[in-house]
Amino acid sequence: MSAGLGIRIGSVTAVAALDTDPVTSVVKRSALDLRPGAAPCLADLRDRSTRNLIGGFSDRVGDPVELIDDDGRSHRAEDLYATAARALVAEVSAGTDSAPTVVVTHPARWTAYTAEVLGEALDRAGLADVTLVPESVATMRWLEVTRGPQSDGLAVVYDLGASALDVTLMRTGADAGVVGSGVHSQEFGGAQFDHAIMQYVLDTVSGSQSFEFDPFDPDTVGALVELRARCAEAKEQLSYDTSTSLTVDLPGLHTEVRLVRSEVEELVRASLLGSIAVVRDAVTAAGLDVTDIDQVVLVGGSSAIPLVAELMSSELRVPVVAGPRPELTIAIGAAILGSDIADATAADNAAALAAVPTMAVASAAAAAPMPRPTPRPAPTPTVVESESGMSGRKKAGIVAGSVVVLALLAGGGLSVGTALTSDNTTPAESSSQTSSSETAAPGTTTAIAGGESTAPPTGENGAAAAGSEGSATTVVNADGTVTQIDPATGAPVAGAPAPAPAPAGNGAASVPTIPPVAAPTVPNYQPPAVPAPQAPQIPNVQVPTYQGPTLGDVGQDVGQGLGGVVGGVGDGLGGVVGGLTGR
Repeated sequence: MSAGLGIRIGSVTAVAALDTDPVTSVVKRSALDLRPGAAPCLADLRDRSTRNLIGGFSDRVGDPVELIDDDGRSHRAEDLYATAARALVAEVSAGTDSAPTVVVTHPARWTAYTAEVLGEALDRAGLADVTLVPESVATMRWLEVTRGPQSDGLAVVYDLGASALDVTLMRTGADAGVVGSGVHSQEFGGAQFDHAIMQYVLDTVSGSQSFEFDPFDPDTVGALVELRARCAEAKEQLSYDTSTSLTVDLPGLHTEVRLVRSEVEELVRASLLGSIAVVRDAVTAAGLDVTDIDQVVLVGGSSAIPLVAELMSSELRVPVVAGPRPELTIAIGAAILGSDIADATAADNAAALAAVPTMAVASAAAAAPMPRPTPRPAPTPTVVESESGMSGRKKAGIVAGSVVVLALLAGGGLSVGTALTSDNTTPAESSSQTSSSETAAPGTTTAIAGGESTAPPTGENGAAAAGSEGSATTVVNADGTVTQIDPATGAPVAGAPAPAPAPAGNGAASVPTIPPVAAPTVPNYQPPAVPAPQAPQIPNVQVPTYQGPTLGDVGQDVGQGLGGVVGGVGDGLGGVVGGLTGR
C-alpha cells in the first residue's frame, strides 16, 4: 500500500516526512543548488557555502518579480518551490516499493490565487497528483493521531519559525475549522534569537580579551557569518541540553565560549513574552476571550526552546502540546493525510473491483433476448339482433345506403341548380340534369324560358298530369312575365300578354350587361420649381493702401545720415590735422 509523504518548505529549512514506522524524515536548507550540468537539489543543513545556491523563494510564491541566480538566470519563485518539492520527493521515496501519496503544505495565510499558482508549478514539475493543504490542517491531523479524537473546543496553533511567527485559531470537534484570519508577524523568530546570542558571545569574548578587527574586511565578514551559524546550532543544542560550547574564530582571535541554557533563555525571554501578546491579540480580534482557549499546539523549530512552553502555560493558563521535534510536526501531519488519501483511494478501487462481477451479470441479463409473449386469441364477433329480428349488420348496411342516396340526391340538386343559373351550360348538358322533384319522362315537353319542348308535363308516376290535355300551357318569358299558350292553336290565350321575343343565341336566359366603369383620372401633378441656392455675395472690401515711408525713403534717410556723419568726422579730422600743422 502507498505511504503518505508530507512536505513543508519554510524560509530557512525544508522538511519531508514519510509516514512509516518509524517516521522517515529529511531536513534540508531551503536553498536550491542549480549548478550547471547537475540535477537541482537542496543544500545540506550544515552547508555554509552560497555558490550556485538560490533561496528565499518560499516567501515569494505568486510574486511576478523573478529571482536571479549567480549565473544571471531568472526563475519564478513558484517554479523553484516546485523544484525543491520534487527534489525532496526523490530523496525520501528512494528505495520504497511504491510511489508515495504526496501532500504539500502551505501557510494558512496564503490566498486561493497563491495556492493555485503553486499547484500549476507543481504540475509543470511533474508532481500532478500532489494535494495542497494549509499547515494548520496538517497540524490538527497530527494532534488527532497523537492525542486522540478532539472534543469541541478552541486550539491555538503557535508556529514559531526561523524568521516569523504565525498564530492560527482552530475549532476542534464537530465544528472543526479555522476561526478568524490569524496573525503573521516577522518581529519574532529564530533569526532574532540567533542575533541576540551572537551579540552575547562577542560581548563575552571582548570582556575577557582585547582585540580589534575590521568589520568591512571580507575575511572578517565570513568569520562573522560562520559565528552566527554556530550560535544557531548552539541554540538548538540547548533546547535538549543544559549547556554547550562553541568556537569563536575571528581574525586575530581564536577561543571557546561556554553557553548555559538559563543564560540563553534570559536573552530571549522578552521576545517570547511579546509573542504571547500577539496570541492574545489574535484571540481578541476573533471576538473571543483568552479563557476560551482550551490548548496551545507548538510547531516550528524555534518553539522547541523549553522556555516557550513554560511561558505559554504560565501566561495563558492552558495545556501546551508539542511533539518531540516541533520542526517535523507539520510534515508528519501532512504525511498522515497522505496515508489517509491512499487508504481512501484503495478502498474505492476495491469497491469498484467488487462491483465488477455484479455488473457483468447485470450486463449479461440485459443482453439476453426477452421471451415473446403468447398472442391472445382474436375476439369472436357477436351478432346483435334488434327487437324486430334485424341484425346490427343489416341496420348498418341500411344506414350506409341511406347516406349514399342522400349524397347522390344532394349532388343532383346541386347540378340542377347549376344548370339553371350557368351561362356556359349547353342544351345537351341541361337536358341530362334533373331534380328529384321534377323528373321528365320520354315523350313529354316542358316550356322553359321562352322556348318550347315537345313533351307535356307528367305526374309523379310518369303519366300525363291531370288537366294538362286541352288546357293552356304556361310559358315564362325572358322578361319575367307569364303567357298562357293555347295548345291547339299555339297562340297566346286571348287577353294574355304576347311572349317576349327570344334572345339571340342558344335560347338561354340573358344576363344583364354591367356597364363599364371608367378608370379614375389621376391628375398630372407638377412639383413646384425650387430655385437653386445662390452663393452669398461677398462684399468688395477695399484694402487700405499703406501711405507711410517706403524702404527707399528709409534708405535715403540712412544714407544722408551716414553721409553727414562721415562729413562731420572728415571735417573734424581736418581741423585736428590743421591745428597740428599750423594750417
